[in-house]
Amino acid sequence: MTNGNKEKKWVSDIVGDDYKKWNKEFVVLDCGTGCGKSYFCINVLGTYAKENNKKILYLCNRRKLRQQIYDSVKKIHLLDTIYVTSYQSLQKKIQKEKQPPRYDYIVADECHYFTTDALFNDYTDVSYNYIMQQKESVVIFVSATAKTFFSSLKREQLVPSENVYQIEKSYSYVDVLYFYKKDELTSIIDDILSQTSYEKIVVFCNAKERMKEMHTYYKDMAEYYCSNNADMELKEICGYDANTKRVKECVVNHTFSKRILFTTKVLDNGIDLKDQNIKHIFSEIFDVDCTIQALGRKRSLHEKDTCTFYIREFPAKAIQGFLNINNSQLKPVDMFNKDYKKFYEEYGNGQQRKKLNNNRIFYSYFSKEKDMSKIKVNKCRYDKYKRDNIVLRQMKEWGYLVVLNHYLGQELSSKSKFIEVDVKCIDKFMEYLSSIEGKMLFHEDKEKIKAEFESVGVKLRYTGINTFNGALEDLYKGIYSCRFYNKTIEGKVFVDTRRKLETGHDNPNHYKKYWILENRKTD
Repeated sequence: MTNGNKEKKWVSDIVGDDYKKWNKEFVVLDCGTGCGKSYFCINVLGTYAKENNKKILYLCNRRKLRQQIYDSVKKIHLLDTIYVTSYQSLQKKIQKEKQPPRYDYIVADECHYFTTDALFNDYTDVSYNYIMQQKESVVIFVSATAKTFFSSLKREQLVPSENVYQIEKSYSYVDVLYFYKKDELTSIIDDILSQTSYEKIVVFCNAKERMKEMHTYYKDMAEYYCSNNADMELKEICGYDANTKRVKECVVNHTFSKRILFTTKVLDNGIDLKDQNIKHIFSEIFDVDCTIQALGRKRSLHEKDTCTFYIREFPAKAIQGFLNINNSQLKPVDMFNKDYKKFYEEYGNGQQRKKLNNNRIFYSYFSKEKDMSKIKVNKCRYDKYKRDNIVLRQMKEWGYLVVLNHYLGQELSSKSKFIEVDVKCIDKFMEYLSSIEGKMLFHEDKEKIKAEFESVGVKLRYTGINTFNGALEDLYKGIYSCRFYNKTIEGKVFVDTRRKLETGHDNPNHYKKYWILENRKTD
């Protein structure tokens, strides 16, 4: 298969016989999916290790990936040479003070685990520290999406340049990349469902609240998948089994039965999707590395097996919010590293100390010797926040799309477009708004108004006047000028004082407050 005009490259080809010379050093395999990273580590390096009576520790970040690698190793009868386990299992062993045996080679597969998982896993630094201390081993860091981690290794000059092997991921199977806004998701999905009878959709959600929101909208029309560490409400949505204590496996044989799959980033790696009917992949994940990983879950089976990517656009306000959070996390840690006296003066006494309770980078290191117990920095999490801050500052200065396209690479960014709004749908919505202009709108009308917003893909959490006006201002400012008001220009609250209706019947809304949709713009 070709990638544009270039022949397909394989890891085994670019490494050649170099692996036979590796000796107690770090190696990076920065290569896209489908380039034979696992094949090289198992079949080529594994065979060489067996022939030379050497041992390999193969580390995986997900249970599914661990099983896949184990099956591959077993198939070629190398279980006595390659020990397959997870980072999490290694961490638990070390925490229990069980010293792992020495290995000649350590394969750190999907090594972006150290940074991407650091935001929700408190112990990624345990396996990281272990690996970085193995001076008698060849450590091979493997990933298609480890920009954060690889940049850290480069910055600290831990990997010789000749030990960095790189193959850019091919996106030849991607038809087009669309950017969309948060409120457009359901409209796009509904449009896909209405136009085809077989095309499948995968949506990577950025938060549990988004998963719950999608379940409220699509219910049994979709599959839902999350981690077993999710809250109970989300696990029940995803099919939690009280007997097995696990969420059901909705991805079977590299696909899923229903037309839509909503998932968290737990599906970001270790699970390959191999289904020609999967034609649409959405990512609402803000993290650049995780987004690239999510988009790469689809494996193209042949040159006509293509798909469309969709990435949610984040506004400047959201980026500033992320930046504020990151800065609040980094400020005390930076001070701790640079000037402990100043850190102690600000946080060691008084009211400021409680601010550290919410800091996710610090942790308490407990020693058997009481005097040696002290505060420590989770380096993996610290590096992740620092790298994210660089990206966030770039986005603030240049814009979200400019920076994201840079990290996506030329091939993928050249295929990017914006979603075109469904004109017919918008026209119908505008007709509805025109039909209620100047009419009294009571409490019972609020849900109807909300439903009409949802008909054009605008999901609203509340039915308040500010919520409705905010949506109109943000989305339709250029094509619709009316806004909802609950008071006169003089500030007097609207109250229906009519005792009788025009029909002669009693007014059920007598002395109730109401809204009016009108244009109050003045010259």
